[in-house]
Parts: sequence; C-alpha cells; structure tokens
Amino acid sequence: MENMFNKLGNSQNIIFLLGIIVYIICLFTITDIALMFFATYVIACALNPIVDKLEKKCNRNIAAAIVFGGFVGGILLMFLPIIIIGGKEIAHLATQYPQYVDQVKDYVMNSPVVQDFANSGGLLTSITSISKGGIYLFVALIFTYFLIVDRDKILDGIIRFFPKSSRERMREVFIISEEKLSKFVSGQFIASASVGLIVIVGLMFLKVDSAIILGCISAVLDIVPIVGPAIALVVCLAVTYKLGWTVVILTAVIFAIAQIAENNLVKPYVFGKFMDLHPIVIYIFLFVCAKYFGVVGAIFAPAIAADACVFIEELYLKNMDE
Repeated sequence: MENMFNKLGNSQNIIFLLGIIVYIICLFTITDIALMFFATYVIACALNPIVDKLEKKCNRNIAAAIVFGGFVGGILLMFLPIIIIGGKEIAHLATQYPQYVDQVKDYVMNSPVVQDFANSGGLLTSITSISKGGIYLFVALIFTYFLIVDRDKILDGIIRFFPKSSRERMREVFIISEEKLSKFVSGQFIASASVGLIVIVGLMFLKVDSAIILGCISAVLDIVPIVGPAIALVVCLAVTYKLGWTVVILTAVIFAIAQIAENNLVKPYVFGKFMDLHPIVIYIFLFVCAKYFGVVGAIFAPAIAADACVFIEELYLKNMDE
C-alpha cells in the first residue's frame, strides 16, 4: 500500500495534476483563449510531421514557412467555392426575382428584431465580436507558426518543469500526445471527405452542374458540428431549387444519408482506429465539450479526449499496473 501511494505521489504525477487543475481553471475562466491555444497546438501537431520530413532537405525555418504557407493557402482555397457559389446564387436571385429581394430587404429592415438589435447597441457588439475574432485568428496563426518552428525548444522548456529523473519519460508522453493529435486531424479529414464524396456522387447522379463544388463546400463545412452541415444543406438547396422539388427533396435525402454514414459508421471507426479510443469515450467528450465550450469544443472534442486519455494512461494507469 505504501509503495502504491509513493507511485501516485511522485513528483511527475503531482506536477501533472497541478497542470491539469490550472488548465481546467483556465478553460472555465478564459475559455476562448484556452481553446484557441489548444486548437493551435492540435494544428501544429498535424503539421509537424510534414515539417520534419521537409527539414531533411532544408532549414527548419524554411520548411516551417513552406508548410505553414501551404496550410493557410489551402484554408483560403477551401472557402473560395463557398464565396463563388454564394455570390452567384445571390446575383441570380437578385436578377430573376428582384421583387422578392426588395420584399425581403424591407421586411428585415422593418423587423422588430432588427429594430431592437439596433437600439440595444447590437451592431457595436457585433463589430466588437468580429474584431475580437479577427485578433484571435491572427494570434492563433502566429502561435501555430512558432509552435512549428520552435517545437523542440518549447518542449525542452516544458520538460524543465519536471525533475531530471522524469524528463525523458515526460518527453515520451508529450511525443505520444502529439502523434495522437496528428491522427485526430487525419481522422477528421477522412470523415469530412466521406461526406463530400457522398454529396458529390449523389448530386452527380441527380445531374447537378456544380456537384463537385457543392461536395467540397459540404466537406469543409462539415468540420463545424450541426451548424456547418445545416449551412451546406441550405447552399445546396439554393443551387438545386431551379431543377424542381423532386431534386430538392432528393438533395435533402442525400445530405441525411451522408450525415448518418459519417456519424454512425465513419467517425466511430476512424477515430477509434486512428486514435485507439472507444466511440463511447468520444461521444462522452463530444457532449460535455459541446455543452460547456460550444462549437469549438465540439470540433476538438475527440482531440481533447485523446490528449486526456494519453496522459491518464501514461502517468497514472501504467504506474498503477506496475
């Protein structure tokens, strides 16, 4: 019994426990900042293996700049189809049905909700929120870049908080955590790609002209739980309404099939296989993170689950087994 308590009370476990307590306090007091830093850490973990391979051919700073630039460019390219489709459909609607556009505009501007929003200073609040989001995004990009460039230096700095006898072990734990988070990004990519593929095949079967672009939009927006697929469905319905109600209904059915397949087949299998997590664990973290941390928490719930399980397994359960 005494040996067991000595195992539980060793220095690395105490420091780890204190770190967990501090991070939980941060999650509930400065939620936005804590989640932002965790999200950048996840992205950096996903990009680091690519940088490591490219580093063999050039300097790490150059490799990080190339990979990071490609990542930012890829994000912009993914959202480009949404802007193109949205702009075309709005222009088409304004050209073909100008009277409806005017009616909608008048209704919205004279709506009591809009009036209350304007009188309560809602516009200023919205501008402030957008500005805040822009600052967070800018800081997140900078933070991600430095996490990639100075990965080893940052890890060495964290390891120094542990006793010398525990440092190598803690380094192994952090490396395992990084691998798990990298697999989370791969799993999310596969899950979203499955949705995009189903939508593309279904819309091509319905002979929709923009099937590939709409499938890409669906895949990108699928990253955001609930809200993303709903927006993607609205965009697809706005494009296919010209083909008749039968096509519109079938488009909705295709989306339902894609979501059912992803949530009940692809995600449980992929996340369970890639991250060695049981689907029940993933769903528990999904519900808890969505409740307390909103949309961002729901997006990164599997990553949070993987990270928590790694540290619990490596620092607690293995000690108990010994």
